[in-house]
This record gives sequence, C-alpha cells and structure tokens, in this order.
Amino acid sequence: MKRSFLILVIVVQILGLFVFENMRVLFKSLEKNEIAAIIAQSDLQAELYVQKILLRLPQPGREKYFDQVLSLPRAENSRQVTLAGQERLLQIRKPLGDGSGLLFKKTIRSRQLEQFAALKKLLSGLIFFLGIFISASGIYLVVLLRKKGPEKSLGAGSPLQDYLVEMKSTQLELQNLVAEQNRTSSQTEELNKSIINTIHLGVIFISAGAKIEIFNPAAQKLFKRSFSSAKNNSLATVLQEHPKLSAFIQAAEKKFSAEIESGSFIFYVDVVPVSDSGRLVLVRDVSAERKKEKILRQNADLIMLGEMAAALAHEIRNSLGVILGYSKAMRTEPEKSRKIVREINFLSEMMESFLQFARPVKKISRKKTDVSKLIATAAAAQEMAVDLPQNPLLLKSDPLLLNVIFSNLVLNAKQAGARSLQVEFSDAAPASLTLADDGPGIAAANTEKIWLPFFSSRDKGTGMGLATVKKLVSALNGDIQLIEDG
Repeated sequence: MKRSFLILVIVVQILGLFVFENMRVLFKSLEKNEIAAIIAQSDLQAELYVQKILLRLPQPGREKYFDQVLSLPRAENSRQVTLAGQERLLQIRKPLGDGSGLLFKKTIRSRQLEQFAALKKLLSGLIFFLGIFISASGIYLVVLLRKKGPEKSLGAGSPLQDYLVEMKSTQLELQNLVAEQNRTSSQTEELNKSIINTIHLGVIFISAGAKIEIFNPAAQKLFKRSFSSAKNNSLATVLQEHPKLSAFIQAAEKKFSAEIESGSFIFYVDVVPVSDSGRLVLVRDVSAERKKEKILRQNADLIMLGEMAAALAHEIRNSLGVILGYSKAMRTEPEKSRKIVREINFLSEMMESFLQFARPVKKISRKKTDVSKLIATAAAAQEMAVDLPQNPLLLKSDPLLLNVIFSNLVLNAKQAGARSLQVEFSDAAPASLTLADDGPGIAAANTEKIWLPFFSSRDKGTGMGLATVKKLVSALNGDIQLIEDG
C-alpha cells in the first residue's frame, strides 16, 4: 500500500501544479487587462486636461490624478510604460495648439493590481514547493520500486477518480470565467457597432495610414457610396465629389468643427484625432436647416418692407384720389382728361397690388390639394396648353394661396409670350414642382430682379406678380427658383 499511496500523492501534486499554473495565468491576464484600463483612463484624463487648457477652463490641481504634469518645448503624441524597480511608470505626451506639448507622468497602481501581484507571488511559491515535492516523491518512488517487486492492483481507484473529477470541475469553472470575460468584451464591441450603425450622423474613421476603416450607413446614404467601395480607400477617392470637404478633413491636425459648403450641400463636420491610430470624422448635412433659416430671414425682410411700404402707398393713394376727382371735373380738354384718368387708374391699380403685397399672410390652412387641377384651371383661364402628369399631384398646403401662386405664374408666362406649359412633380421630401414654358426666357441681367416689387419688362406691367409669388411661397415655408434651360 505504501507505493500505491505514494503514487496517489504524486498524482494529486501534479494536478495541484496544473491548477495553480492555470490560476497564475488567469491572474496574469486579469492584471494585463487592469493595466490597459488604467492606461486608457489616464489617456482620457490627459485629453480632458488639454481640452480645458485649449478652452481656458479652470484646471484641477495637477496632483489630483497624475503624479506630474510637465511642459514640453515641442508637440508630441505618445504613450509609454516603463519599469522603475517594482513600479510601472506611465508617460503620456499630448500636443497643444501652439506647437508645444505636455508630459503626464503617473505610477500605475491600484488595489486590484496589488491583489493580483500578491496572488501571483503566492501561486508561484506553491508551484515551486509542489515541484520540489513532486521531485522528492518521484525519487522516493523509484527507490521503492527497486527494492520491492510489483504490487497488486490497489483498491484506491475510487477516491482518486473522485479527486480527478473535482479537479476537472475546478478547471471548467476557470475556463467559464475566462469565457464570460471574452463574452462581455464581445458584447461591448457589438454595442459600439450597433450605435455607429444606427446613429443619424455620418461616421468615418480614417486610420493612421490614411485609409477608411469605418463608413457607417448614414455616411453611405449621405455620400452615395457603399461600405465595400469606401473601405481601405483614401478619403479623397471616396469624397471625390466633395473636394473641399475632403481637403478640410485631411488638413485638420487637432479637434476641429466647421461648416463646409460643397456644391449644393452644406456639411457640419467634427474632426477628432484618436491618439496615433487615426482620426474620427462626424458629418451632418445641414443644407435643409440653413435653407429654412434663409427663408425665415427673407420673410422677416418682407414683413419690414411691407410695413414701410404700406404707409407710403396709403399716402400716394389718397393723393391720387384727389387728382382723380379734379381731373374728372375737367371738361374743356376731354382727351387730356382721359389720359390723366387712365394713368391715375394704372397708378391706383399698382398701389392696390402693392398694398395687397404689403399685407402679411395671417392665416394659412393645410389641406390635401390636387395641384394639377389648380394649374389646369389657371392655364385654361389664359387659353394655354398644359402637359400634366397622369397621376394627381397631391400636396398638403393652402389651396387659396396655391391658386394665387399658379395663377400669377401662368399669367406671367402668357404675358412673356409662352403658349404651352409642362409640369413635373416629385413627392419626395421635400416635395418639388417644376413649371416649364416655351416662352423666350428671361435676360440674364434680370434673373435676380424678377422677384422684386415693381420690376417689370413690360411698359404697362405693375411688376407685382412674381413678387407676390415669392412672398406667398415663403409664407408656405417653401422656396422658388428660376432655372434657365440651356
């Protein structure tokens, strides 16, 4: 039984050695993760410290988090961990905007690291002594085997088997713990991907090698490029239709935000450098917002113009009334009297149009309106042919104001010499309508003037039709533009 018992002891020692070694490897992995977390936290604290300096915010005491914060004569951006005896020293260098930099020094220590170090030391000692015991037991067993012949099979197989099962269970628990940590890390990564893929901002990550690594669905929709066509390509290649935007992003060496006009788009861009690994770019299309702000400013200008003009028109209309009264009393020269009356009537009509223009639009209704019927009615009134889409042009807006708008547009086209109209409509947000005529067009010098009150290319035109159209379209939170064909 002596040899059998000795063999059992050796087996138990070997199993213990295996368990202790696995535990030591596990604690070493946990220690590595803890150090990485401290480095990441320190980098974030250093970045916040730099941003407060750039924004001239009050700074906390320099000894609150870091051991030392030193000034550097030139800008650097790096992280370095060195060993000083038993201590790990973290050095983080961050650039400032003026070409200088800061050096942050911190000794990496925490309660968890101390516990991990103590456990590793304890396990190393146990492994060392177990190794000595195993060696001694092995030597003793060899001596016994030389002195005695082989023994019969021992009956202690059942306790040994139970102990092996228990050791296996302990090993499985350790493996499950490691797997749980890996699963948590994987879930965090999946959460980050989900946020990037669902956010309405265009998110682009450019590596240190100037290649695109992240190009989320919002960016794909904004720039009409798929992820496969953007990945591992340069920013200039992917944004070749927006060279100003690409140049701005590539030139930004520090955190910066700006609005960039590129063709018909206006982008709000945030560029955030990410240590030495690259830069993160957030892009938002603010074209519609800026267009709406422009319309609101135009409405405010029209209201102010209306208030000023209403008083002037009122006084002129009173004077015209007096002149008209006296001219009707003239009987000696009827031809001159008729000319005076005709001119005064024209001025009165113009003043009435201007007063109507100056009055603000007080009430706007929102009803589902068939725009095609309004255009067809306006064209029929002017005896003009019109080519309309087959499907109804439904728009939720004010039918009365739309009727005034299309009546003035059709009348203006008729007076300019057009004989037919063609209509195109898109109900995509925002809805748009194109009204084209076969007239001679408008001189290039007049394209900006046609929306102004009193401007007319005809001798007897009041010049208020298109000005009224512009005002009513703005009141409906819309916009109208002149597009010359060819």
